[in-house]
Amino acid sequence: MIKHSPNHDSAKSVMNENMLKFSVDAERLGKLGPNFLQSKEGQDALASGSLKGHDRLFMSLASSSILNTTLFIPGKKIIETGEQFDDAYLVLNGEIQITQKDKSYKLGAGSVIGLSEGMVGLASKFTATAMTSVKVKIIPFHRVDAVLKVLPPELRAILVTIIKRNLAP
Repeated sequence: MIKHSPNHDSAKSVMNENMLKFSVDAERLGKLGPNFLQSKEGQDALASGSLKGHDRLFMSLASSSILNTTLFIPGKKIIETGEQFDDAYLVLNGEIQITQKDKSYKLGAGSVIGLSEGMVGLASKFTATAMTSVKVKIIPFHRVDAVLKVLPPELRAILVTIIKRNLAP
């Protein structure tokens, strides 16, 4: 899955490869601390809308002790077109270049790379390359599968629908 910016203008047919298509303010969110979401201040920020859903997801996953962290050096191909893979990645910091056919753009902190394709066992339709040093949380599909198996059928159906939407051409 390639998470797109909520401010993205879908009317643009040509993507500028120098444009950062999605990124959360990782520095600001990091300063709030790992327990911020559980605090009254954090709950107030969510209720007021000053902390968005993608900020909350980033903070939750970034502080997770069950996900390992790794670093990719500039130029490292993280996922290649046509490749099947076992892990998705949450970008903690740095920039990743996404290339798909004749389109190219950059993703930053908060982007989730490869989740939809990997969850359904599809080969990647894009290449993801580290443009800078990139720190990521590794999301192993076997752990996601284990969680999905205990979800109610209705929630699993919702997730399947979301994955299909993300993979639609």
